[in-house]
Formats: sequence, structure tokens, C-alpha cells
Amino acid sequence: MQQPRSGRRRPRALAALAVLVVFASLLCVPGQAAAKPPPVNPTDNQISTAQQRKIDTANEVGRLSAQTAQMQTMLDRLKADQQLAEQKLALALSRLAAAKTAATQALQNVTAAKQAAEKAQRDFVGYLQASYTSGDVGGTTGTLLTADDPNVLLESGALHDYQASHQVSAIGNLERATVARSNADASARNAVALQAALTHAADVAKDRAIAALESGKRQKAQLESALAAKRTLLHQRQLELATYNHQRAQFVAYQQEQARVAAAKAAEQERLRQEAIAAAAARDAANAAANGNGGGSGGGGGSYVPPGPTGNWTPAAGQRAADRALQWLGTPYSFAAGNSSGPTYGVCTNDAGFNDCHVFGFDCSGLVMYAWAQFPFAHFAATQYQQGSVHPDVSSLMPGDLVFWSGDATVNGIGHVAIYVGGGNVVQAPQSGDIVRITPLDQVESGYYGATRPLT
Repeated sequence: MQQPRSGRRRPRALAALAVLVVFASLLCVPGQAAAKPPPVNPTDNQISTAQQRKIDTANEVGRLSAQTAQMQTMLDRLKADQQLAEQKLALALSRLAAAKTAATQALQNVTAAKQAAEKAQRDFVGYLQASYTSGDVGGTTGTLLTADDPNVLLESGALHDYQASHQVSAIGNLERATVARSNADASARNAVALQAALTHAADVAKDRAIAALESGKRQKAQLESALAAKRTLLHQRQLELATYNHQRAQFVAYQQEQARVAAAKAAEQERLRQEAIAAAAARDAANAAANGNGGGSGGGGGSYVPPGPTGNWTPAAGQRAADRALQWLGTPYSFAAGNSSGPTYGVCTNDAGFNDCHVFGFDCSGLVMYAWAQFPFAHFAATQYQQGSVHPDVSSLMPGDLVFWSGDATVNGIGHVAIYVGGGNVVQAPQSGDIVRITPLDQVESGYYGATRPLT
């Protein structure tokens, strides 16, 4: 009875193979597209550091701007000081010129007075000479010349009056002129010296004001240069931060698109899986009706084992599959990654797999695809359970057998697959952030569902 059943399974397996070839080809395309490098994603530290650098530079610009404004105020004051110093110097120069003019005039006045006194004296002497020689004896002079005894006349008041009115006056004028000249000389010299000192002080003050103004201008130029440099740096910091923010926005958009693609892929996988399950159920029902019994493929819990291998499976083929998977020990896990050719980039998700589109590796069903590359497995653990008609129990497992875990104890709930390598161990790609590793079968996770021997 076993041989006819085995003979009827082969056409059914071939039909399922054709469906799964199409299924696998549809599911592999998105996985290959996901290998495209993602946009640059700046770290949070890069963004926060750029933000702080921009703030610090903006503060520096503000500080230098305030210092520049203060310097301009100081320059305005220094300019006013310079102008005032120049005005004081002009006044001092004017007063010095006036003092020099007054001194010159005083000297001229003294000289004129002296000349007048000297002229008066000369006039007196000339008068006397003229009196002796002209014979004019009128008045006091005549009396003097015609007197019998001149000594008597000399003692007279007339001569005394003449001398008092002429000679003494001339001599007094001369003496006064001499004193006035001396006083005027001293006064003029003092006035000129004082104004010269004041002029020198005003000139020094003007030079100091000009020097202070020039120094302030140089300081302002330095501040303006530093301010211009800081403004250029601030523009660079702003551009840096804007670049990081733009890159982050692009990366977030990329993640959202990857999530959308992953959701669409999962929906398509589910649709194809349901179709495959329905087709298999229909074939099983047809075969059961043809055989007149309820026999099937034995996939209800993993305990049914047909008597001996069927299809293209051999122990050597199973061992080769196990060995191929073991070649990739230590390779990173990456969601939706890996195919019959080897590891690929995965797909980013909104959970632990947020970075998997940057990770080159395998997920659990992708590792199975590579291990059993001679057979076109779908990139879906639940469908891979259907890739063999023999479902050995744990005690009958052989290297290369696929073992499955289900969240609800049904085929539809299968969410993880591993490859048995012997000795009670499996090789698996566990989860995001992990690597391909060897794990004892009973330590993989809860919810063990059963096993499949491929190509049977």
C-alpha cells in the first residue's frame, strides 16, 4: 500500500514545487532591492554638537557686536575730545600771538617815551646854547646874560623856576620812561612765557587726543575683523546643522518608505502563503478522495514519519545543507536578508530592526534559502515548512532537517526556522542585533512546532 501512495505524491510535489518557484521569485526581488545603500544618518551626538556649536558661535557674534558698538561710542567721545583739544590749541595759539603783539607794542611804547625824554633833554641843552649865542636877554635868560654878577642871579628864584620847569621835567620824563620800559619788558616776557607754556600744553593734549583716537580706530578695526570671522563661522555652523537636519529628515523618510515596503512585502507574502496553503489543502483533499482514506502529508504536529526517505532527499544532501549554513557562523542577523546566493542587506523596521537596512547578513528563512540553494525555497518560514512531505519528530532529526516554532501552534503562526546540525543542536539566525550561531534545540525559544525534511 505504501508504493502506490508514494507514486501519487510525486506529481503533487512537482505541482507544489512550481507554485513555490513563482512564490520564491516574487519574494526575492524586494530583498535584492533593499541592498541599495541607505541615506546618511547623522548621529544624535553629531546633531546636538552642531546645535551647541551654532549657539556658542552666535553668542560670540553677539558679544563682539556689543563690543564693537561700545568701541564706536568710545571713538565718538575720543573724536569729540580731539576736536576740543584742537580748539583749545587754536585759542592758546591766538592768545600767544596776542601776547607777542602786546609785548612788541609795549616795547615800542617804551622806546617812544625814551625817545621823547631824550628829545626834551636835547631841546633844553639847545635852548641854553641858543640863549648864550642869540643875545636874546628877555625874561629870565636876558637877566642872566646882562647881570653884573651872574652868581647873584644864579641864586635867584628865576633860574630855579626855569630849571624846575625844563630840566627837571625832562629828567623826570626820562626816568619814568626808563622804569616803564623795564616794567613793560618784564610784563611782556612773562605774558609771552605763560602763553608759550599754555600753547605747549594744548599741543601735547591735542597730540594725545589724536593718538587715543587712532588707537581706538585700530581696536575697532580688530574687533570688526574678529566679528566678520565669527559671522562667517556662524554661517558655516548654521549650514552644518541644516545639513545634519536635512540628512536626518531624509533618513527618517527612507525608514518610513522601507517600513511601507516591508509591510507591502509581508502582505504579499501572506497572500501567497494563504494561496499555497489553500492549494495544498485542495490537493490533499483530492488525493484523500482518490485513495478512499484521510491520509495526507502528516503536517499536523510533527510526529508522523513515513517509512523511509522519498523524493530527492538523501542524508548526504542534508549534511551538505547543514555544512553550508555553518559556513556563515558569526554573520549578523538582518531582517528579510539573505538568499540562495548568500547574505544581502536587510530591511529597516520600526522596532529592533531599525538599522537592518544597513546590515549585510541573513534572517532565519534567508539562511535556509542558502543552505538548501539547490531547491527554490520561499523567503518565508511558514511556507518552508511545506517544502517536504516528511515531518520527523525530535528523536528522528537528521542534519539538514528544518525545525520550526509557532506562536499559536499552527502552520500559519510559524515565525522562526532553524537548521538541525546534529547532536541536539541547530544553526540559526535569531534576531536583530544577533549573529548566526549554534544553539541547543531546546534552548532556541518556546513554541516548538515541528520539523520538515526538505526534498521529501
